[in-house]
Amino acid sequence: MSEGTPTPESDPVAIVFPGQGSQQPGMGRLVYEHSEAARLVYEEASDLAGMDVARISMEEDAEALSETTLTQPAVLTTSVAFLSAMHEKLTEVGRSIRPRLFGGHSLGLFSAAVAAEALTFRDSMLVVLERSRLMSRFNEGRPVGMASIIGLNGELVQQICEDATLSSESRVDIANLNLDTQTVISGDVGALERAMDRARDLQGRVIRLKVKVSSHTPLHHDQAEEFAQIIREIPMADPVRPIVSNRNSKLLHTADDLREEFSEQLRAPVLWSDNVREMTGQGVRTFIEAGPGHVLARLVRRTDRSVTAVSLNDAEVEPIPISVLPPESTQAAPS
Repeated sequence: MSEGTPTPESDPVAIVFPGQGSQQPGMGRLVYEHSEAARLVYEEASDLAGMDVARISMEEDAEALSETTLTQPAVLTTSVAFLSAMHEKLTEVGRSIRPRLFGGHSLGLFSAAVAAEALTFRDSMLVVLERSRLMSRFNEGRPVGMASIIGLNGELVQQICEDATLSSESRVDIANLNLDTQTVISGDVGALERAMDRARDLQGRVIRLKVKVSSHTPLHHDQAEEFAQIIREIPMADPVRPIVSNRNSKLLHTADDLREEFSEQLRAPVLWSDNVREMTGQGVRTFIEAGPGHVLARLVRRTDRSVTAVSLNDAEVEPIPISVLPPESTQAAPS
């Protein structure tokens, strides 16, 4: 666990944001239809991106949404729209949340930076557009992919990746450690398929992910260097609450911390299960997932069954009813 004590004026709550792979057709429709704050987020996103992000998010099919240049801005926008709708709803009933920590899975860290007021939504969108273009451009000249391996521990999956890697032009690596027995691997298609076959031989369950990119591997050394230059030039502030690093689960307190995190993100694995343990070690008892799907909430519950984890996306009748949020996670707003 990181050194330091939790901020005294905070609730034992973490707000976490999903990344690429959480996209789904129709995402964000409920908050868009019912929340003025959410609609404003989509409108700003469309102006910045030069495309109708609301239409892409809510009307495109799964195949179109798998295109990373569409996926990343759409997931970022939908996540920030959920966050804005949540705050709008809480304000209506005179409540507030003072998160102890923010977290995000890969792309989700940019949403976390917005929530923590380290990045404006405008700057986060501009950065993510560049990020998605870099990743897409890499894929144009090199067939790559990602797969989830369930039921095998990380050490075994690491060995599988090493055995399946034949050269620098045919390699596969661990990209995400989501649970102790759920790992995502990423790399060149040939090496990826060899690793998938070996994992099946060892009785692992293997799911090829519906993404058209690789990420979080040394394959992206050059893209990481280019992205680091973009990050150096973007305005960034110290987060109002710490953000948990995907790379080492340390708490990111400053703009410099965040710049280093984002600069290494494309070539460093996401240690999500360790992230969850760090947050619970910091006293977090309630996790609120803001964004499409509910993958992170489920992963949190499987990592620590003693905590509460909810997804704002699970509201079915109207967006962000207070009943979705555990009572202990909200406070009366200051008068």
